[in-house]
Amino acid sequence: MQPTPPRRRSAATGVALDYAVGERSRTIAFRGYAYTRTPSPLSGTLVTRYDETRPQIWQLPLRDDVQPRTQTVAPRGGYWIPAAEAAWVREKLDLHGIDYRVTTEPQREIEAEVFDASEARFSAQPVEGRQRLEVDGRWQTQRVDLAAGALFVPIAQAKARLVVALLEPAAPDSFLAWGAFNRAFERKEYMEEYVAEEVGRQMMQDPAIAAAFTQRLAEDPAFARDPAARLEFFHRRHASWDERYRRYPILRSATAPR
Repeated sequence: MQPTPPRRRSAATGVALDYAVGERSRTIAFRGYAYTRTPSPLSGTLVTRYDETRPQIWQLPLRDDVQPRTQTVAPRGGYWIPAAEAAWVREKLDLHGIDYRVTTEPQREIEAEVFDASEARFSAQPVEGRQRLEVDGRWQTQRVDLAAGALFVPIAQAKARLVVALLEPAAPDSFLAWGAFNRAFERKEYMEEYVAEEVGRQMMQDPAIAAAFTQRLAEDPAFARDPAARLEFFHRRHASWDERYRRYPILRSATAPR
């Protein structure tokens, strides 16, 4: 591994990812000008025209009660970037002056947090040439292997909050949100309906699967009404299911590597 720069400070345990304005407001004196609102023959809408010779003081409400809308708990150790993503992520980290380490040996059976998305919503329209993505899901601890060349980004550094903003999947301006990992959340493999029907009938011979399917039908009306979801129930339990589907490539760790 490359030597680690000196640690400066840790991020707070709770980190705000996004903010919202509350309902509370106060009235302020705002300097403006007299204006008119007249129909436009061009656009057909009302157009505002200000008269700069007639200054006015407007009493306006100011909503400055800004509160965190989305929060997360930063990892105690940091984030792992697999070798497959390391080249382009490293360029971004260098651009922002973020500290990281490059591993020279494989990491075997390390304990890390893995994020699997339960929902993935792609933007209908491109934004600045990118298809944005929003995900819901949760981090779960697993044992994983990482090839040599992976990056470790410690949370104990001056730009810890920027690290969280870029690498947390729920952050509104993260790499994930701007479409950098869309391929991980797109279906690559499918099971045809007629195949899924036959596979499902065979799997229903397993009492545990049959009981789980029956319980899901009884407890989840939306699932019961959705033929595709019902067949996917069996596909997800079949050996052909891609376990990496909707898995965020970046990992979190409670400890830093030695």
